[in-house]
Amino acid sequence: MNSIFRKRNPDVEALFKDAGSASKVMCVAFDYAKRSHTCAICDGEGRRLRGAFDVHNDREGLAFLLETVFGICRKHSIKKKHVMFGGEDCGAFSHNFIHALVSRDFLVVGLNANAVSHERENTSASTDLIDTIGVAGMMIKMRGRTIGEAVAAIHGIKRLRRQRGALLKAHSSSSHRVHRVVDELFPGFLNYAGSGLEPFSRASVWLMQNRFSPEQVQARRNPYLVKQFRQAGVIDPEGSAQKLKTLAGKALAPAPGMVSSLQRSLKDELALYEHLDHSLTELDIDIARQLAGTPGAMFTSMPGIGLRWAAGLYSELADPMRRRNVHSMAALGGIVPRVKQSGGPDSPAVVGRRSRRGSSVLKNILMGSAVSVSQHGHTEIRESYLHDQQMGRDARGRLAQHVLRVALHIIDHHTFYLPPSLHSGGSREAIRQYYMLMWPKVMIKWRDRGLSAYALAEGAPLRQWRDMVCELYDIELSN
Repeated sequence: MNSIFRKRNPDVEALFKDAGSASKVMCVAFDYAKRSHTCAICDGEGRRLRGAFDVHNDREGLAFLLETVFGICRKHSIKKKHVMFGGEDCGAFSHNFIHALVSRDFLVVGLNANAVSHERENTSASTDLIDTIGVAGMMIKMRGRTIGEAVAAIHGIKRLRRQRGALLKAHSSSSHRVHRVVDELFPGFLNYAGSGLEPFSRASVWLMQNRFSPEQVQARRNPYLVKQFRQAGVIDPEGSAQKLKTLAGKALAPAPGMVSSLQRSLKDELALYEHLDHSLTELDIDIARQLAGTPGAMFTSMPGIGLRWAAGLYSELADPMRRRNVHSMAALGGIVPRVKQSGGPDSPAVVGRRSRRGSSVLKNILMGSAVSVSQHGHTEIRESYLHDQQMGRDARGRLAQHVLRVALHIIDHHTFYLPPSLHSGGSREAIRQYYMLMWPKVMIKWRDRGLSAYALAEGAPLRQWRDMVCELYDIELSN
């Protein structure tokens, strides 16, 4: 729909137009809950077709709801394809119920809870019925986002990334607890300058797991320590052993009665830390393996974007049911500033700060990707970033918008990243040389994870692109 109301849902607008009259549209509004949803039914003009009633969040509840809806359709001559369901975005307890409706070819919309709160008839109170009426009001105004069948590749990566975020928080918390115990048991040990060992390296963890205290470390023989450090890959095992012995001689030891308790606490915490560390490593590999078969694999062609950022960008931007134009996606990510302009065309606009509303996950990914690109990206991008900084502009925000535009373009066209100078007017030979230079760097990102075979599997986007480019530009891009 070519509508001036940019926040309207085009799928809902099409449904209202196809029905011919708002009275021939049925809006089924929900206030989702874990055990029993509150439901109200009205037509597109707001006339009540059935008052509030409860729907159990199970098979029987779904069957009862559909029987009620079809009965009202027959009574008011409303077609099934003109029935729409909607509710506020909420927890996972409603996902299966929503999926059951979507799988039956109903139009289902999700609504922002904050926007729905402004649609309630009573803003000072909130009950299930008041909230449901607010949802119905938003549906009549054709707002919300369409919820479609889950795209397995996208939502699978997104679910794993959410899991990774939870594990990363637990991993960081475990690391802090280890630091707290070590600061009491052997002060200064987790400081590289003092001990000569990288914190949480193989040698560092081995020491902390075995009779760890200043006196016990100092009592160990130098040849034994040097041998263990060499096996653990320490660059200068002799120097590190000497540094460690010196630190053990200077450190203040805890009370003798506390040593065994602290060692037990440290041993248990290290076991948890190593388990989480192993889980994170395996999870990163699993996410990258799933990414290899999707267009998101092409994100790794952009210098500064590794597998981790590529998976984040793809999981947050590729869902066709959540996609909007680049301006709306930038606003959702909170990477554009607020702008206020009034007083006629001669009055300048006032640019404010970036809004804190929107998707914090998308914002973190876009901003994090921008920081990575500003440090490791193409020379043209880094020079533009430095120029923006010198001019006093929001360099990181502008680069995040650039990353967003590039990501959406790659998703739509499954293409390899080209720097601005080559994208707009590069010669065939210049593009050919760029591909030959960048292809090995892209493959290194996959090889380091041991996933080159997945990235170049038959039918994988990177493999399809490579075969096409080798034929068009008469070049040989190796595995």
